[in-house]
Amino acid sequence: MAAVLPADGREIIRQNEIRPYLAHERGAGSPCLKCGPKCEGLDLHFWRKICKICHCKYEDHDVKNEEEIHHNIVQNIFRKDRGLPESVSKLTGDLKQEPDIGEDVKANFIQVPQVSSTAAMAKYLSSIPKGKAAHHDEAGAQYRAKQLANQLPAHDFDEAFCDDLTDAEKEKLQEFSDLRAEEAAGQGEIVEKTAKIATDWLCDHCNESLYNGDVAIFADRVGKEKCWHPQCFVCDTCKEVLVDLIYFFKDGGIFCGRHYGELTRVRCAACDELIFSKEYTQAEDKSWHLKHFCCYNCDAELGGQKYVAREEKPYCLKCYEGLFAKVCEACKDKIPADGKRISYKDAHWHAVEACFSCVTCKRNMLGEQFIYKDNQVFCSPQCAKKR
Repeated sequence: MAAVLPADGREIIRQNEIRPYLAHERGAGSPCLKCGPKCEGLDLHFWRKICKICHCKYEDHDVKNEEEIHHNIVQNIFRKDRGLPESVSKLTGDLKQEPDIGEDVKANFIQVPQVSSTAAMAKYLSSIPKGKAAHHDEAGAQYRAKQLANQLPAHDFDEAFCDDLTDAEKEKLQEFSDLRAEEAAGQGEIVEKTAKIATDWLCDHCNESLYNGDVAIFADRVGKEKCWHPQCFVCDTCKEVLVDLIYFFKDGGIFCGRHYGELTRVRCAACDELIFSKEYTQAEDKSWHLKHFCCYNCDAELGGQKYVAREEKPYCLKCYEGLFAKVCEACKDKIPADGKRISYKDAHWHAVEACFSCVTCKRNMLGEQFIYKDNQVFCSPQCAKKR
């Protein structure tokens, strides 16, 4: 592991280079943190950003050796020269003198944030809950890795992780990235309140006071008049603590990278990428690339076709019938996805006289009150007794 200094002088901790691979090979075989042994290991869909085996998200898997991707993202975000306070330069030196805290910092940050002192950094690190602190245990490291993948999606920052963008889309993504870095990106500064600071500090999130000895997070794009408890420095949309203290400022609020992107662009419900094309479709209250409005099971394009939505996912009629079609209690055939049916409790029938009729006297029960007994339909108590 090595450290490099970007244009602004702050230390970026960098892993060794990893071999190049195809986007859908990322994390291949990584265990699923949600499914456990039920999933044989991550097999990433070519463009959906989900596992083809368990259908869980990419970030729900325990993917190792992904730090290099996010090192590149952070370097890209902070590639502008924003100046370097002396205190940050001093901290870089202090970390080398105090290897214990230095290792803890490396576990929790890609880029070392501005901080008033090494003691303030130590207090900040101790404030991170164990289940979310990468330097405490494996669970903390897994949580941070998941938040990096979710809050800073690689496909929001690098065209290499997108699905076959056109030249025009690549240009739009670059323009978006430049504007985001220029006008919105920032990293929280860790400051300890001391007796020398006369002004009162009030957390902008919980409205509770901070006292001497407490550490607060300041965001220079927001202004020096606002600060947060470390645990309150969260995305205004998802309410998750901002990983590595990286935030994006817009309309007076602070956001993670994912939700900042969604304030200015729409996101494809299928591939999870921001949409930069001129045309896209909307269905089920979501937005989709035209080429990605596909059957969730077989990937057949659904534009202009009949489909059925199940759990907010579209299926072509053939796949829906194969996976979810109900079986008629009378004729035992599957009920087509676009066919009319009658359902009662866990039983289903074709909505036709031949299937939904009294089993004793064959009276048509469509639109009539009926008696349901032993998975059968009757028109009256008398007919039910005869069976």
